[in-house]
Amino acid sequence: MQQLTTQDSIFLSMETPELPGHIGGLAFLAPTEGYDFSYETFIEFVRERLGPIDRFCWRLQEVPFGLDRPYWVRCDDFDPADHIHSIRIPAPYSDEALAQLVGRIFERPMDRTRPLWDMVLIEGLPGDRFAMLWRMHHCLMDGASGANLSEQLFDISPDAKREAPATIEDAATAGAPVSDFEMWTNAARNATELPRRQGRLLRKLVDHTFKSRRAGTDVPETPAPSDTAGDGLAPPALWNGVVGPHRRIAWSSVSLDEVKQLKNTLCVTVNDVVLGISGGAVRDYLEERGALPEKSLLAMVPCSTRKADDKALGNSITDLAITWGTDIADPIRRIAAIHEHADQEKTRAHGDALPGVLEVIGEVLLPGAANLFARGAAAAGEKMPLPTNAVVSNVPMTPFPLYVNSARIEQMVPMSLLGPTQGLNLTLVSYCGRIHFGLIYDPDLLPDAWDLVGRIPKHLLALQEAVDREFEAGVSRSLVDA
Repeated sequence: MQQLTTQDSIFLSMETPELPGHIGGLAFLAPTEGYDFSYETFIEFVRERLGPIDRFCWRLQEVPFGLDRPYWVRCDDFDPADHIHSIRIPAPYSDEALAQLVGRIFERPMDRTRPLWDMVLIEGLPGDRFAMLWRMHHCLMDGASGANLSEQLFDISPDAKREAPATIEDAATAGAPVSDFEMWTNAARNATELPRRQGRLLRKLVDHTFKSRRAGTDVPETPAPSDTAGDGLAPPALWNGVVGPHRRIAWSSVSLDEVKQLKNTLCVTVNDVVLGISGGAVRDYLEERGALPEKSLLAMVPCSTRKADDKALGNSITDLAITWGTDIADPIRRIAAIHEHADQEKTRAHGDALPGVLEVIGEVLLPGAANLFARGAAAAGEKMPLPTNAVVSNVPMTPFPLYVNSARIEQMVPMSLLGPTQGLNLTLVSYCGRIHFGLIYDPDLLPDAWDLVGRIPKHLLALQEAVDREFEAGVSRSLVDA
């Protein structure tokens, strides 16, 4: 028997009907001429590729009243075809119509009595193309380990044949359902360990406080490089409120090479540039609506804690709260502030930093109590402290084209979950020379989302123009000095 890890379990514990805990994505597929791509062949393809992966045939066995972490149980009669559906989008086609359809599918909570994933093949796109929507509960795996499945589900050519399935590492296992005796025995044992875990976290908090005071520093949760959110909390934005059950998506993309050139010129990271141009888009969007706070918004940036050679499935992440630079109009100064703050947060994450909110909840509360906390936080809305405004997550993929069932993947739109008081999530994936931005949001909190996501490419251009001006000014000064 295998209980979910504390980190995997927290994504179930924090789930409510309005805040489902699954992630996913939308892939635009162009069938290759001369190859048969249809719903029927797609089912056979998925059955062949995902069938050998044990984790896809697991379901949950939950402990009554949330008194302990759930167990993974194997479904012996599992067939991947039961999790694959087909739908046709009505004519005339538009990206907005597709986004609305996908949002309505994505917003539905997953059935916990079945394996926690599904796919929808959407027909009716221009040029006889398809869109593939997939959903997977976050307790099953994180974005990085999900990306590792590309070597199982995707190919590098339309005619790829495999003699054997790719090897997928997984430390977890699943077996037969757990007996009532075992379940309650384990629940009692784990409950007795709860005070010890609470005490360990309390000692860490006390030690951290005394060390900070001896060093003559304060202990804000989220230190900022200047005056941005210096109290450790984020100022509320339009989308920070009581998140409802509805979801919509929007997307755009930029050149990965252009982003890399800018990060090399500015001596920063790709993530810094991404935060800078998205922060500029958010700044303009809010300023145009008279809703831009004086202090910078804060982005929650998930950071993988797995080692470079670790390709195991499951969750292995921590979160960094980083300034979004929305209080800075100049694009170069904005990225400099983001880079400085990101370095501080990374140092804290690898040092003697306090545990994150999710880690604390997972360690000190039983799953049932964690769910009550999540429901209370979701209902409280603006009355709750706001540690960050939105999640901004980056998942790398391949620089070359990929194929699924012989169809070429033209574009990827990553999709993630919303948290209490956070009606916006911006996830991006680098694929085939471009960075694809997927924005998922609560339509009752965020108006004109296509306007927001459409500003990101414009701010990449604005950053490039600012760098060019700095270069020209530097050359001019050099000539004058000479």
